[in-house]
Amino acid sequence: MLNLPNLERAADSVHGKVVYQKHCVRCHGENGEGVMNANNIEWKYPPLTGDNSFNIGAGLYRISRFAGYVKANMPSDLATYDKPVLKDDEAWDVAAYIISMPHPYKDISRDWPDISLKPVDHPFGPYADQFSAAQHKYGPFTAMKKSQ
Repeated sequence: MLNLPNLERAADSVHGKVVYQKHCVRCHGENGEGVMNANNIEWKYPPLTGDNSFNIGAGLYRISRFAGYVKANMPSDLATYDKPVLKDDEAWDVAAYIISMPHPYKDISRDWPDISLKPVDHPFGPYADQFSAAQHKYGPFTAMKKSQ
């Protein structure tokens, strides 16, 4: 997974949908539903949204983690860690699109007993700062990191 430089703007889920349609839909499906193997046991391409996707407590639900993963690995048949296909802003934006869609619930209320230690892109409050929930989910993160 790559640690991408922060955008100087919030990640844009509307542009992310355009990136998704161009690069991701052929494997993950029109609505991110994924594609099951013929054996109906394993996923050929995992679902990115909905009941069978990663839950809200997963590391990939943090936009920086998801964007870094996408940049280094997607599309899986073209990208390599040292030769990515997507630009940084495209990876951030497609990550914003995916995490803006429904994901299974998980109780994360006890994950951060000391809220001051939460990563800035942890998308659920309470927060130890004055930044909004939307900014914690989509950025921009530079000012948030400077205030820590």
